Amino acid sequence: MIYKKFIWIFNFIFLSQFFFFNNESKSLEKFEGLIVSVNSNVLTTYDLSQRIRLALKALDLEDNISNRDTVRERVLELLILEKIKKSEAIKENIEHTEDELISFASMLYNFPKEQFEDFKLFINKENGIDIEVLMEQLSSELMWKKLLQKKFSSKIVISKQEIEKVLKDEEKKQGKYEYDFTEVFFESNKNEDMNEAKKKLTNFLTLLDQGISFNNLADKYGYGSDESQQSGSNWIIEDNIDREINPILSKMQIGQISEGIEVDGGYKIIKLNKKRIFGYQKLKYSFIKISAFDIEKLDFSKFSSISCLDDEYNINSDISAIKIKNIVANDMVNIFLEKLEQLEVGRFSTVIDHNNQFSVLKLCEKKK
Repeated sequence: MIYKKFIWIFNFIFLSQFFFFNNESKSLEKFEGLIVSVNSNVLTTYDLSQRIRLALKALDLEDNISNRDTVRERVLELLILEKIKKSEAIKENIEHTEDELISFASMLYNFPKEQFEDFKLFINKENGIDIEVLMEQLSSELMWKKLLQKKFSSKIVISKQEIEKVLKDEEKKQGKYEYDFTEVFFESNKNEDMNEAKKKLTNFLTLLDQGISFNNLADKYGYGSDESQQSGSNWIIEDNIDREINPILSKMQIGQISEGIEVDGGYKIIKLNKKRIFGYQKLKYSFIKISAFDIEKLDFSKFSSISCLDDEYNINSDISAIKIKNIVANDMVNIFLEKLEQLEVGRFSTVIDHNNQFSVLKLCEKKK
């Protein structure tokens, strides 16, 4: 009788574990083990696994062992940093409502608040990501954002002297180069040991070689020391750029990515997005605009010898050309201005598709 009872209990446990392993694998994964504790916040292998999955999704990488190994160390660093941020926010009694969190998620992931349930389903079912883990991450970021607002918003006071100083500084910058670039810093946490930083740089380059864009890595994966440079435009005057970086930037082409640059405490790698001369809004441009309605008709050999010294042009019936003189940058179409900023005098731009017309610009003159 006892034996039969034991067999029944064994079978019950076995069958329970069988269905538990097959139908509740995510629940099991939550209890794989403790990695680290940050101010009483426990990080488990499940937390790390889900965050790695999020990172791979953001980077559009296949979820396999090799890719997980590549991003694991950095994801763990970010996860620990997130817990520290949340802990600091809690100390200051920072809170948020459920509605605020949903609004925050709606803004970041670009979906209507009313479709939050559909968003949860999309994350859970179609991407295999635990929505609770994602919302916990967003909760930490929202609380940290509120903490920064609380600490610094009341301290921003601008005096008349500061305004005058800014105006004088603006005058000094006139004519100097400004750069919009993305900078990624790989810091070594150990004094005088650069191997750790070099390993991070190598991992970054490995992901870059897999076809992931530089900006995608810097923005979505969280590499980089300066959050202000991880998204949007960030123009910096040449005088304010590190001495190791400035000479490299000055020789780079738009869109070019540098090699690893050894600096104090680690390595940097940079991508030049744009460059311009400070005060460019007041610059005047003279250029020739060569256009056609059919891109195949825009044959470079037909207009390559066109001269800035002439005022009228007669190429053929398919291609028109007009000389535009002394137009101020502020009055120009942005797409034309961006092309002209990159050109040297006498050079042609690449083809511009604008208002159902294909155009090439030849820069004749640029002056203040």
